[in-house]
Amino acid sequence: MSALAIDFTQPFEDAFSKLLSFVPNLLGGLVILVIGYVVAKVLGKLVGKLLGRVGFDQWMERAGVSGVLQRSGTGLTASAMLGKVVFWFVFLISFTMFASALGVPEISNFMSDMLGYIPRIFAAIVIICLAALFANFLAAIIRGATGNETLAKVGKYAILVYAAFAALTQLGIAVQLTGNTLLIVLAGAALALGLAFGLGGREMAGRALSNLFDRDMIKKPATGSNGTTAYPADGGYEPQPGYQPQSGHQPQAGYEPQAGYETQAGYEGQGGYQGQPGYQGQPGEQHPATHGAPQNGGWSNGSTPSNSNWQGGNQP
Repeated sequence: MSALAIDFTQPFEDAFSKLLSFVPNLLGGLVILVIGYVVAKVLGKLVGKLLGRVGFDQWMERAGVSGVLQRSGTGLTASAMLGKVVFWFVFLISFTMFASALGVPEISNFMSDMLGYIPRIFAAIVIICLAALFANFLAAIIRGATGNETLAKVGKYAILVYAAFAALTQLGIAVQLTGNTLLIVLAGAALALGLAFGLGGREMAGRALSNLFDRDMIKKPATGSNGTTAYPADGGYEPQPGYQPQSGHQPQAGYEPQAGYETQAGYEGQGGYQGQPGYQGQPGEQHPATHGAPQNGGWSNGSTPSNSNWQGGNQP
């Protein structure tokens, strides 16, 4: 009968002994967790204030990250958000130590894997922030150089898309898929630009090439068959600076092709010549004019009159 007796107290004794052995581990884990929480809280606030003083929020505002945080409704600045990230990182480390103190390998292994993944998250965040800064900087350069807002936005979003694929690759999320997608996006963008230039910009490209060819022809005039430089035949040739005519080459005295030149009465060539009636050659001798002369009285040449309408110079 004594052999058949069952000791019902043994399981309870075993459970109680295990609980007593677990209590120190639990207390030690709780202490580790509390200390880790305090340290994480202090480090998070310290990092947030330090980044705020060095102007980290202004940098993130230029990069556009602050605007994203404001639209998300978190009400946190970029420095405060990074302080929160530091807090959770330190607290997860303390929680991993708490799980190890409890002696539960499943929890400790899971937390160890999560802690090993956190540096990738930090790297992805850094990639996005730096890419945003560089994208805005590049957009400002393009906008200032070309004045084209569309081209500036294209350059900005191209950098951001590339950074997003790089961040996903760093996180290990479908690395092969993101790499192939990036190649497809780049190939599509190159094809779109090629078609836009080939179809929509044919006339512009033709004008650009024509202007370039004409400019080269002006800078390098053609050479004639005898080796001399052939200048264009459309006029506009100018002698080299400093060209002077030979000494002694002067226009004839008295010739002035100015406005108001007339061949009517009063034109004077050599001394004594007049085209008016009463043309005089040498002194003391008068001759009739060779054109427009009247057929009767009013002029004489000093010789015997041929009719009764004119007289010599000595007749009264």
